[in-house]
Amino acid sequence: MFEAEITIRYTSHAFANSVVKALSPDNIIPNGEIRIVSRATGPVLHVRVERCKRIESLQATIQDVFRCLHAAESSLVRLSIQ
Repeated sequence: MFEAEITIRYTSHAFANSVVKALSPDNIIPNGEIRIVSRATGPVLHVRVERCKRIESLQATIQDVFRCLHAAESSLVRLSIQ
């Protein structure tokens, strides 16, 4: 099994927590094969991708997570949540 963790430091806990909330709907994988866990510890965001049977699945999931992160960050900046 393959796994990865993404760690990003933001300017505040509020921003990191808002990103966690924005990512939470994407953490549900219908087949239950892959597990995504995101949490904020202070201003630090942790996203863990677990249970990937193939490296290609891990890579695709990480790319999806980064796309969702970009969308969440862009939206939050526009809403002035920092």
